[in-house]
Amino acid sequence: MSKKKKENKSGKLFIVILSILIIAVVVLTILLLSKLSFWKNTNSVNIGQNKNINGLTISGMTQAEAYTALDNYIKQKSENFSLILKHDDKIYTLNNQDYTINDDLHTIIDIAKGTKNPELEELNYFVEHGNSTMVSFNYIFQGLTEKIDKICQEIEIEPINSEITFHPDSKEMFEITEEQSGKKVDRAKLYDKINEQFQKTNSILVDLELEDAPAEITKEDNEKLTTLISSFSTNVSDSTGSRKHNVKLALSKFNGMKINPGESISFNEVTGPHTQDAGYKIATIILNGRFTDGVGGGICQASTTLYNALVLGGIRIDEVHKHTLPVRYVPLALDAMVSEGLSDMRFTNNLDYPIFIKTSSTSDKVSVEIYSMRQDVTYKTRSETVEVLKALPDEIVPDTKGEYTDKVLFKGETYRLSYSKEGYDVNSYIQVWQNGIMLSENLLRHEIYKPQAGIIIEGVYEPIESVPIIEDTNTDSSDTNFLFSNSSSQLCP
Repeated sequence: MSKKKKENKSGKLFIVILSILIIAVVVLTILLLSKLSFWKNTNSVNIGQNKNINGLTISGMTQAEAYTALDNYIKQKSENFSLILKHDDKIYTLNNQDYTINDDLHTIIDIAKGTKNPELEELNYFVEHGNSTMVSFNYIFQGLTEKIDKICQEIEIEPINSEITFHPDSKEMFEITEEQSGKKVDRAKLYDKINEQFQKTNSILVDLELEDAPAEITKEDNEKLTTLISSFSTNVSDSTGSRKHNVKLALSKFNGMKINPGESISFNEVTGPHTQDAGYKIATIILNGRFTDGVGGGICQASTTLYNALVLGGIRIDEVHKHTLPVRYVPLALDAMVSEGLSDMRFTNNLDYPIFIKTSSTSDKVSVEIYSMRQDVTYKTRSETVEVLKALPDEIVPDTKGEYTDKVLFKGETYRLSYSKEGYDVNSYIQVWQNGIMLSENLLRHEIYKPQAGIIIEGVYEPIESVPIIEDTNTDSSDTNFLFSNSSSQLCP
């Protein structure tokens, strides 16, 4: 019984497979017949009246007949084809060794029948004149375009653009050269002349004519890039010598810089590394609520000065950060704190023209100037304090690490490390002006400078009865030009 069941199953499987094969053969046969029928109909339909290709009449022909006639025509054109190009005493000859024949004749016939091919038409390979279709020689004989172009390049003189060189520290900051026109062969006119003869003869002779080719960038164009579009300065008169050095050194990295349209710049990449080996000096910074020595004090004033000049020039800012505490050299919400590996100031030249940056310094201030094409509008900034945040109460910190033993030793002895500071909720705005009229004002940044607690250090040893307890409420220098985060990860002068 089991054996019969297996035989029945095998028989059914055979029938299923056989049925699938029969269906597949039928479908393939139908498809093949339909293709043969389509080919037969296509090639048996006569082409309309008055149709010709390069003077070859194909009217009344079937597709197959037109194909054969066009194939014979092209072979005849190719057998003794020669193209001679002359310029002064130079002669260049091209023949059937310099090209391959395009065998895509169906496309030519289809276009002659009225089928549109925008891609080929855009390349000027085909020109329609009523019922006549002119097929360009360089579509039929492929490879000639490249050889003709190479010949033209040999006799052409390239125009020379005017060049602009920026010398920010010279009296004449911009050195601009004159442009020089060149000589070029008008390819379109040349191909028209060749095609005109190609319709009539296989031996073509054309003179290569050079035309004036103006430079793309003229001296007048470059002179328009020398307009001062923005500037900004900050005060360094109350800074130490080392801090002034650091501010000036960081800004000097940008002096003479040309930034092209679309180019992005990182402040840290340009000025770094912020180390002594790179020339930066030790200057006073604030770290974790105390004044200490650190390399690069003042670099944030350089980034802030540059930032404001960029904003006033309409340049796009990609990244900017505030200080944890306010700084005196710039209005709130208009500062730009940087710290290598943590915070950067990045910007992109979003103008249609290059910008040129000049930086300068005196004993009292540092400045940034930006030059480019004159703009129709100017920009101004405004800072507005929304709310003053109440200072936090003092915090008493025991000197468990012995960092202030020169100030305090015993319990009850205190030393004020810093005073409490108010915080600020601030908005800054960018204004657009034209002809003395403010066109718009939009929010530039919203920043919150958190209030700070005062820090009082207290000794940790039990007092000796004969030693009086001393209370010191004085603090170190509180020059707010040197304000940093209370976090050890944010070191910014």
